[in-house]
Amino acid sequence: MDHEPLGPEELARLGLYDPAAPDAADRLELIRYAMARGATVERIAAASNLGELALDLNLRTGPQTTLAEVAEEAGIDWDLAVRLVAALGLRPDPAQLMTADEADALRLLSAGSRELFGEEATVQVARVAGNAMARVAEVLVATFRLRLELPRRTAGTGYFDVVQEYSDIAERLLPAFVRTLDAVLRRQIVAVSERMWSTDADQTVVTLPRTVGFADLVGYTAAAEAMSVGELSAVLAEFDDKVFTAVLRSDGQVIKTIGDEALFVTEAAADACKIALEIVHEFGRGRLPPVRVGLAAGQVLSVSGDVYGPDVNLAARLVAQAEPSTAVVSQQVRAECDGLFSFEALPPLAIKGIAEPVSAYRLLG
Repeated sequence: MDHEPLGPEELARLGLYDPAAPDAADRLELIRYAMARGATVERIAAASNLGELALDLNLRTGPQTTLAEVAEEAGIDWDLAVRLVAALGLRPDPAQLMTADEADALRLLSAGSRELFGEEATVQVARVAGNAMARVAEVLVATFRLRLELPRRTAGTGYFDVVQEYSDIAERLLPAFVRTLDAVLRRQIVAVSERMWSTDADQTVVTLPRTVGFADLVGYTAAAEAMSVGELSAVLAEFDDKVFTAVLRSDGQVIKTIGDEALFVTEAAADACKIALEIVHEFGRGRLPPVRVGLAAGQVLSVSGDVYGPDVNLAARLVAQAEPSTAVVSQQVRAECDGLFSFEALPPLAIKGIAEPVSAYRLLG
């Protein structure tokens, strides 16, 4: 049943609106916008930011039920519901409201735990998916704020108009963006299934024969102190762009980037060497600090989309031994690339965590 919108006097009486406040006009418009989309007086009163509430109302539409009600209705053990919701990056509060789609996601994960993967593996899948979606959301929101919200506000556009534009854009474009994510995920599943893999002796974890590479921006701390925030952001973005381009061009896979460092893998050691040479040649000119790379080859463990094992640790140690604009490789990488590249033997390296001196080589090209 539709209700007449509350007037300014009634909103003021309820403590939702102060006509004397500097932002009174924007707040009144935001309250009306939220109420037109179903927000109750109680929800508006509880909202710390009406712009965020407006976005929530636009993106999380339809009837909502509490997490506790969803778990009870679906017969999901409460401890499992808490683990799955927390793995997705959401607050496992029994009173948390969930949309029908969010409830369906929880039911699907619960069924996967019970009928397909088991609890631990399902929680792992949920955690990876939650982390991936959180990163996508961070990039989308930050991009909107920098490219749309701040320029609009600087030009004098009112906050309500910005919020309305933000919500409308998200509501209109998000379905198409989600379809894009669906298409990319399908393609990536096919690509991952085509790569070489094995398991440990007990068949508890996937193992991968891979060459592991670490690429590291040299002098990042000093560069960060000398650059403005904007310049530093541009350098990190260019680092990511050049590393991803080089890795994908040679059939590799970027596992993760952490600020000034990137971890990648390839199936063939020769591909990793090509990537290393391309990366070190791309940096060290103009505003870009030099890069150094460390490579090691062997069996690595694949867990939650990341890689682990002695050769991952060795690659991380070798990059620390490399001079700026050079790549240092392990003996195994050099052996697998014999005759394909030139190498210079380095003095045996004393590396933390490895008892015997390590043979390593500088990759020359």
